[in-house]
Amino acid sequence: MENQHDDPKQTEAVQATPDNTAAPDGQAPGGSRGKIFLGLAVAVIIIVSAYYVTRRSSLVGTAGSSATAAAITLVTSDRNDLDCVASGGVESFRCGYSSETATWPGDEQNKLKPYFTLDRHLYLIPGLFLEPAVAKRFQSELPNKPREQLKRFTANCQIKVVGKLKGVRTRWLSSATWSNPEDVDVATVAGCRIEG
Repeated sequence: MENQHDDPKQTEAVQATPDNTAAPDGQAPGGSRGKIFLGLAVAVIIIVSAYYVTRRSSLVGTAGSSATAAAITLVTSDRNDLDCVASGGVESFRCGYSSETATWPGDEQNKLKPYFTLDRHLYLIPGLFLEPAVAKRFQSELPNKPREQLKRFTANCQIKVVGKLKGVRTRWLSSATWSNPEDVDVATVAGCRIEG
């Protein structure tokens, strides 16, 4: 009676696979295992990337979080054109209007104005044009010509969210109508640098 282990082809197949099972004809040993490891590696990269994106976006929008970098897009006429209306405030900060017709007589350093970052995040920021670098840029191009002739620039600032104001209406020109109400992050800025 012939022993099965004496067959040279079967012996080679057993030795060729690490788990002592013969690979099917025409398939490299461990090929499916490599695809599994590749799939797991891709999944881990996606999960880790999603974690960091979620963590970063939650820090930017959380009141009391540490300061993060923000690139705010501006023209010098924004100092007078932009405004918001809200019945309440955050800390000592309030919009320039407490209703659509009633102005709030506070100082510029406490008056909130709406600004967008380059990645389209809306913030209400008090006294942005009082920041030294922004004030210097304002003086270099006074808004004494039509808005469309003013050069757009970016203020790269450290921004810190201090709260959220509910039911805010904004406008982007002093002659424009107010937007629909929305909830907007209130933030302070520091250490601005100008590009453009």
